[in-house]
Amino acid sequence: MEKWCGTDPKKHAYPGAVVLVSKEGKVLMHEAFGFMRLGPDPVPMSADCVFDLASLTKVVATTSAALVLIDQGEIGLDDPLKYFAPCLNDHPLGHMKILHALTHTLGLADWMPLFKIGVQRDDIPSFMGSVKLTWPPGTRVQYSCPGFILLGWVIEKVCGMRLDEFTQKAVFEPLEMMDTMFLPLDRPIPERIQGRIVPTEPRSAALRGREIMDAFSNLADGASMPAGKPGGEHLSANWTPYDLIQEWNGRHIGEDIPCGVVHDENAAWLWGVAGNAGLFSTARDLAKLGEMYLNGGMYNGKQVLSSAAIRIARQDLTGHLPGNDRRGLGWQLAVPGGPLGDLAPSGSFGHTGFTGTVMWIDPTHEVVVVLLTNRLQFTRANQHILRVRRLLANAVFAEIAKA
Repeated sequence: MEKWCGTDPKKHAYPGAVVLVSKEGKVLMHEAFGFMRLGPDPVPMSADCVFDLASLTKVVATTSAALVLIDQGEIGLDDPLKYFAPCLNDHPLGHMKILHALTHTLGLADWMPLFKIGVQRDDIPSFMGSVKLTWPPGTRVQYSCPGFILLGWVIEKVCGMRLDEFTQKAVFEPLEMMDTMFLPLDRPIPERIQGRIVPTEPRSAALRGREIMDAFSNLADGASMPAGKPGGEHLSANWTPYDLIQEWNGRHIGEDIPCGVVHDENAAWLWGVAGNAGLFSTARDLAKLGEMYLNGGMYNGKQVLSSAAIRIARQDLTGHLPGNDRRGLGWQLAVPGGPLGDLAPSGSFGHTGFTGTVMWIDPTHEVVVVLLTNRLQFTRANQHILRVRRLLANAVFAEIAKA
């Protein structure tokens, strides 16, 4: 992976990266390459750097939370969304199930600008019910961030706490994932990870980034903003809108480079906590989640998820639908030409993140692979990561097959 590190966006995929490979619970490789931050005085990458996971949030946090609630008998895959959001009673979405949200088959578009419309946290289901679906629900797989934002809202309604609080208690603490957390704007960044957080893309480099900066500027310039907007009733009571805006401003380097605040614009608008993005973590912590999947839901003597939940999460639940995108619960399954490369054994699964993150789990050989990069420091125009992550997967699976 070192050959893809560098400072030239034309030749390199990212300034720096962390790679971890484990087999049967033993770490075979855990190395850092390149730089975590560019500039006049580049900062070297370290193996314990904390990355914005982007859409890995969908499986590490949101899917895990849903599986916990299924294990607890609080929700079921066949539960219709209208049960939790009565405002969807007369909308096709209301008849769709938790299963459809987890398998990206709700019929919602891949992305929507919630921040441009001013959607508040408590408005999420009614907003989703106001948009036109891109196809009849349940008829095909369409990767959807809005679908997981809605799922995150459902989880919060069921468990009675915000997604960051529930996942910390129910998932990350039992797994001893001490460096894994959302970084909401209404709570300070823990001291233990300060200085280890990897910056992402300058907001000014993309239209969406400039628009979210404008959205926060408009809030700051407003004559008044009721406490709780746009984060909703889950905002910490002792934080004022002014505090939140100051926190937002303080988590950007040079005024526009996110560092300690989620890159994803919709998750940022929801103060850093959403079902689609917002989670930060390290390669070591993600390997613990992978080990839990390989051990039937158990980690270090603790049963975090049931073996039944693990089994169905890895099952192909969309094979009957058109297309080549195979999904379990949240997870993407290995298919020819997919992001898991050409050599992934049948039954392997994983997920990618827009910031340059990816993890794979291979139950056949009991292997976990984590690649975390800061590719967005070259801006989203750099697409080398699409090829590089497949090449890494090929190299790892080929080496494992030799053993």
